[in-house]
Amino acid sequence: EVKIAEGGLDGPVDYTARDSMIYDLENQRVYLYGGAQIKYTGVDLTAAYIEFDWKNNTVRAKGHRDLLGRWQEMPTFSDGTQNLQAQEFLYNFETNKAVIYEVLTTQNDLYVRGEQAKLIRTETDTSHTDVIYNKNAIFTTCDHPEPHFGVRSRKQKVIADKVVVVGPSNVEIMGVPTPLWLPFGFFPVTKGKSTGLIFPQTYEYSPAWGFGFRNVGWYFPISEYMNLQLTTDIYLKGTYRLRATGNYNRRYKYNGRFFFEFSDLRNEDPTGNFVRDRAVQLTLSHKQDAKAHPSRNIGGNIDIQTNNARSRNYNDAENVLATDLSSNFTYRESFPGKPYNLSVGLTHSQNTQSRDVTISFPTVNFQTQTLYPFKPKGRPSQDKWYEKVTLTYRGEARSELRGKDTTIFRKESIENIQFGARHDITSDASFKLGYFNINPRISYDEVWYFKTQEKYFDPTLVIVDDTATIDGELVVLSSDTTFGTVTDSINFGFKPLRKFNTGVNIDTKLFGTLPLKLGRLKGVRHVVTPSIGLSYTPDYTREGWGYFNSVRTDSRDPELMETYSVFPNGLYSGERPSSTAGQQLLLTYRLSSFVEAKVAAKRDTTQTSRGAPPKDRIIRLLRRLDLDGNYNFAADSLKFSTLRLSANSTLFGGLTSVILSATYDFYEINEKGNRIEQFVWDTRGKPLRFVDARASFSTTLTVKKIRDIFSGGAAATSGQGRSPAAPPGRRSVQEEGLLSVFENFNIRHNLVLQGQSTATVDTFFVQTNVITLNGNVPLTPAWRVSVGSFGYDFVNKKVTFPSLSISRDLHCWNMGLSWQPSRGTYAFFLRVDPGSIFDFINIPYQKGNQDAFFSGGFSGF
Repeated sequence: EVKIAEGGLDGPVDYTARDSMIYDLENQRVYLYGGAQIKYTGVDLTAAYIEFDWKNNTVRAKGHRDLLGRWQEMPTFSDGTQNLQAQEFLYNFETNKAVIYEVLTTQNDLYVRGEQAKLIRTETDTSHTDVIYNKNAIFTTCDHPEPHFGVRSRKQKVIADKVVVVGPSNVEIMGVPTPLWLPFGFFPVTKGKSTGLIFPQTYEYSPAWGFGFRNVGWYFPISEYMNLQLTTDIYLKGTYRLRATGNYNRRYKYNGRFFFEFSDLRNEDPTGNFVRDRAVQLTLSHKQDAKAHPSRNIGGNIDIQTNNARSRNYNDAENVLATDLSSNFTYRESFPGKPYNLSVGLTHSQNTQSRDVTISFPTVNFQTQTLYPFKPKGRPSQDKWYEKVTLTYRGEARSELRGKDTTIFRKESIENIQFGARHDITSDASFKLGYFNINPRISYDEVWYFKTQEKYFDPTLVIVDDTATIDGELVVLSSDTTFGTVTDSINFGFKPLRKFNTGVNIDTKLFGTLPLKLGRLKGVRHVVTPSIGLSYTPDYTREGWGYFNSVRTDSRDPELMETYSVFPNGLYSGERPSSTAGQQLLLTYRLSSFVEAKVAAKRDTTQTSRGAPPKDRIIRLLRRLDLDGNYNFAADSLKFSTLRLSANSTLFGGLTSVILSATYDFYEINEKGNRIEQFVWDTRGKPLRFVDARASFSTTLTVKKIRDIFSGGAAATSGQGRSPAAPPGRRSVQEEGLLSVFENFNIRHNLVLQGQSTATVDTFFVQTNVITLNGNVPLTPAWRVSVGSFGYDFVNKKVTFPSLSISRDLHCWNMGLSWQPSRGTYAFFLRVDPGSIFDFINIPYQKGNQDAFFSGGFSGF
């Protein structure tokens, strides 16, 4: 039996050295030199020099200085919980206590440096806890040997992976104490997320709002799947903002985020009175994982605001220039084995300029898949013509709320919520007769209205005099007489609108091929798809349908009547038949075509060596060219519709997108611009009259596209974006070239030309001509220039909303300047890198739009 001496160690001690080991048997010590290491029951200690006293169970470790006086192989201690580095380390294996000099310990992203420290290691059966007591220590997130900033205190207590507790402490910057003192500090350093205070990221003074704090609040890690952050901005003159930001993520289930902000801005109007501008914004996104449920899904995005909340509270181009907001959040369910599905959703649209808001909720949709009612079940198909007949159904019920963004949720708006429903049933088929495709169809639509309108004529004569007092007498300058008025009345009740349409369409394809041998061009192909159709729609203005009424409009002439729809404007108003359409028996015609070229691939020696032949490329020269119109056999006049021409293509290797459209007419117009029953051929000797045309050129220029053009667009790129065959010398030139500096920069140009012809004059004008720059340019590894939106509007002759910024990486600090000239706003900051517990160390200076200089910006912008 092996007897263990009282006070002996609990396990073996393993020690090694790179240079040498010296045993002192008399004093029961071993000296380790160069790359020394000792391991004992989970404790790992390395250093340039280690002295192990196995009599007293102590160890002493030190580093050494090189010829330049720099410390090398400093003692490093690790026990699975705590990692620390020091100049000198004294440790007792029996008591698990240590004395450390010039210690550096790391707690997550926090560095703690102390002149002298005491380590107490407490062990239990399953774990252990390390507590460090520091003297004259500084803690920081800067990893430089001489920290650029930090919080210094005379006494500190560090519980590994839990918390750092400090007494009275002072903020130091570049080793210089500042006037900023903290009476005490409690800083969690647990791994993962933990609840705690969010220090204000900005301190600022606003002449309009007074002194204030921004983004101060509290962080809540609600669970391992969700967190919540509540912050606020507070100003002494009464302005404040409240925010809630949250994220959640359940693996294989769902994920999403939300942001809510309420702002109450207190400003002084020109009369000296204080007014409050309140605004709300809400953004939410939710996505369900495809694995969560086989037939049920919920998700979408919500983006809504009131009172121009983003433009009032933020100055970046994205928030200021956004004019249209929309939301779409939907629950969808399919039924396994059934040919139908159901969805319930919320949609929202909003224009920040007109302040109009439309909210549809709920919108319930029920629709079937394509059904083949005459196809036999349970036995093979006979491929009969009637088996190709299809049937589809779609039903929708919707309620809609409309109003301005400042009044949308008030009582008067909610009382005007509109309700409605619609049903669509469509049946069609597809047959092939030689080279022709034949598609007959019939459709039935039914819209349910719960309100109808009725108009009444009041023959009362109304005379309004425009008067003035001249020389003390009342004189009538002019009179305006109204010979009766028309009033509207809304009646509540169920009223269906039923419509149907039937027709047939025939189309085919024509191919024209021109073989060529011009360089790499091997040929050109022109594909034309002519189609002709016949459709019928009844005259819904006839009295039997009950969709239209007439009302007298003038007491002087009983023949002056106005025809109006009994269905009021609002929900499904686009489904109402036109009062002037009448019966329609339309012959429709359409000619669609595109042109493409076949280009031989460049010879690639790497592909040839692998035995893979190079593939030819197909390039669309003309993406689409359409010509369409119709002829109404049932019309009593103006049987020909206008002739519409449209085309789109790309230029310069896809850099520029071109969209062209034009309208021509077979008929002449009168002096009021109305079409008349007189052919252009009879008056001008030509078949068509020009009506209008529009040409749109949209160009987006990026460095990648420029490289593709110069490389022919066919070179394969490696993972670093270089041609694999490029020689090493050329690669470095490309990487360091001017183009690579602008890798994340793009230039957009939008040009719209408009032309139109009227009875008196033909006009041609430039509707839009705007060039815009976006992106960032890394001037050096530390300097970066960003352009949020900078451009020039050549039509209005002004600079579009410019947002410029420049930033400098200062190791653990960040310096930057942003400027929005058109709003007269700017911001300068010198701060610790954001995202740490030292966000409160920030030197900001800025002007928001509430304090914008020069009355809202430079007049030149």
